[in-house]
Order: sequence, then structure tokens, then C-alpha cells
Amino acid sequence: VSKIESGSQAVARVDTGITAGTSPQATLNSYLEAMGQRNSSPDLLIYTPETRAMLKGWTVTPAQMDNEVKTHRNCASQGTRTRGQYAVIRYRIKDRFCAPYFFRKSSEGWQLDLTMMQKAIRFNQSNYWRFDRSVTHPFAFAFDDWRFDKNGFPIAMK
Repeated sequence: VSKIESGSQAVARVDTGITAGTSPQATLNSYLEAMGQRNSSPDLLIYTPETRAMLKGWTVTPAQMDNEVKTHRNCASQGTRTRGQYAVIRYRIKDRFCAPYFFRKSSEGWQLDLTMMQKAIRFNQSNYWRFDRSVTHPFAFAFDDWRFDKNGFPIAMK
């Protein structure tokens, strides 16, 4: 635990080693490390400021964190697609449980934008991901080579 001086207040901070990365993949690795440690702190710098604000009002259970890590183990990344300050790590279309991750670059490094993921990505009863077609977002560029059905599910190209 270290102290950070902030004006006349000293703030205690636990140094977890979980930091925003120099690449989206490095940040995703840090996120999965945090989930594996069951670290649900909303103050981690791997998150955008909007995501940190959102997470302050959420309860994330150990089971949810364990499930995030477990699900990701079965996901085969198709790499990172980047445009300016935005990046997406996406997975094969056939990996329906593996939702894409959205990142924004900041002075801290690449940060997870869970707020936009929450707005844009939905899940059905089988936990397959799809896009909410009514939501526009700056991450759509990463899916220009994919087609989507009327419900927002990705369709495998032949």
C-alpha cells in the first residue's frame, strides 16, 4: 500500500500491478489477470474513465470473474484491429461465446471501454453475442469485413 498526496489529502492506494498496456492485447492480459485475481476494483487504470465511473455502481461477483477467465481460455483471437485511438480484439465468428473487446488509447495506455461494449453488445439465452443494431459506435470499423443478420448476429462469410 502506498500513499499518494492529493492536495491536502493523503489517499491510500494498493499497487496491484494491473496497468493499462502499450497494446490492446497487453491491456486485455492485465484485465484477465485482474479477473483471475478476483480483483473487481473499479479504479484500475486498464479501464477508461467512463468505465471506472460505471463500475463504481456495479457488483461483480467472484463467479462472474471466474467465468470471464474460463470463457476467454476457449477464444481464438483474430488479432487486433486499430484505427486512431480505437482498437478491437475480435474472435472467430464460430466462437459465439467470445465477444469482442473494445479499447481506447489514452495517456495511460490502451484502456478497456466496457461502457461502449455494454451499450453495443447483447447476449441471447445461449450466451451468444450480437450487436444491438440501434447503437452506433466508433468500433464498427473492425467489422467492415463481416456481415450481420437483422438481429445483429455475425454471419460466417463463405
